[in-house]
Amino acid sequence: MGPLRCAALLLWTGLFSPLLSAQTDCPAILALRTAYLGHSTLEQAMESKALAESFLADATGECALHIQAHRWVSLARSADFGLNPAGKLSRLNEGLGQLDDLIDQHPDLDILKALRLTVTGTAPRFLSVDEHWKTDLAALRRLLVVDHWAESPKFSAWISDLAEQIESERS
Repeated sequence: MGPLRCAALLLWTGLFSPLLSAQTDCPAILALRTAYLGHSTLEQAMESKALAESFLADATGECALHIQAHRWVSLARSADFGLNPAGKLSRLNEGLGQLDDLIDQHPDLDILKALRLTVTGTAPRFLSVDEHWKTDLAALRRLLVVDHWAESPKFSAWISDLAEQIESERS
């Protein structure tokens, strides 16, 4: 059973509940973070997108925005996988386009910018999708200061390392 299915099963069975106390406003986020970190194939990335879509049915408010962001970064990140360059570029552009629209509608939500950086900060430079990296990195840093990802230590460590890597490559 892959990490996506394990996360979904744990969430469905309620075994995540002890971990959710700090995130009761959006319990789906932990499963989505786990799924996002588990991407190593196109199928897993698309399963992660589908998982986000399934959580959207019951989500409201800011939680729905976070879930939508995970949906679109999963789609954009799926461009890391597959053989067809046109398909990869299409998924990247669609995911980032939708995420950019969310950010335009909610410019004060740092989490949206931080999630965008997880894609744009690692995309090949020749794609020119990283025009917001300084703004996105500042947003990510603000979230790290307040320990936004405390409920997800593995995700927190990964995104913190990513911030360091991006900053060192571009300084």
